[in-house]
Amino acid sequence: MKAKFKTTCSECGAPIKVGSEIAKDPAGKWIHKYCSPESDQLP
Repeated sequence: MKAKFKTTCSECGAPIKVGSEIAKDPAGKWIHKYCSPESDQLP
Protein backbone atom coordinates (compact mmCIF):
# COMPACT_ATOMS: atom_id res chain seq x y z
CA MET A 1 0.00 0.00 0.00
CA LYS A 2 1.21 3.53 -0.69
CA ALA A 3 1.07 6.28 1.94
CA LYS A 4 -1.52 8.97 1.26
CA PHE A 5 -0.31 11.23 4.08
CA LYS A 6 2.99 12.15 5.72
CA THR A 7 3.57 10.40 9.03
CA THR A 8 6.35 8.77 11.06
CA CYS A 9 7.32 5.10 11.00
CA SER A 10 6.64 3.64 14.44
CA GLU A 11 9.40 1.05 13.88
CA CYS A 12 12.42 3.14 12.82
CA GLY A 13 11.20 6.67 13.62
CA ALA A 14 12.02 8.00 10.14
CA PRO A 15 9.45 10.04 8.21
CA ILE A 16 7.06 8.27 5.88
CA LYS A 17 6.59 10.37 2.75
CA VAL A 18 3.48 10.45 0.57
CA GLY A 19 3.78 7.67 -2.00
CA SER A 20 6.10 5.49 0.12
CA GLU A 21 5.29 1.80 0.41
CA ILE A 22 3.85 1.16 3.88
CA ALA A 23 2.39 -1.65 5.98
CA LYS A 24 0.75 -2.00 9.38
CA ASP A 25 2.63 -3.53 12.28
CA PRO A 26 0.93 -6.04 14.63
CA ALA A 27 -0.22 -3.13 16.83
CA GLY A 28 -1.94 -1.50 13.84
CA LYS A 29 0.54 1.37 13.43
CA TRP A 30 1.93 2.44 10.05
CA ILE A 31 5.52 1.48 9.25
CA HIS A 32 7.72 1.41 6.15
CA LYS A 33 7.18 -1.76 4.14
CA TYR A 34 10.90 -2.59 4.53
CA CYS A 35 10.65 -2.20 8.36
CA SER A 36 8.01 -4.93 8.51
CA PRO A 37 9.19 -8.27 9.96
CA GLU A 38 7.49 -9.94 6.97
CA SER A 39 9.39 -7.75 4.46
CA ASP A 40 11.99 -10.46 3.86
CA GLN A 41 9.16 -12.69 2.59
CA LEU A 42 7.72 -10.08 0.20
CA PRO A 43 8.68 -10.02 -3.48
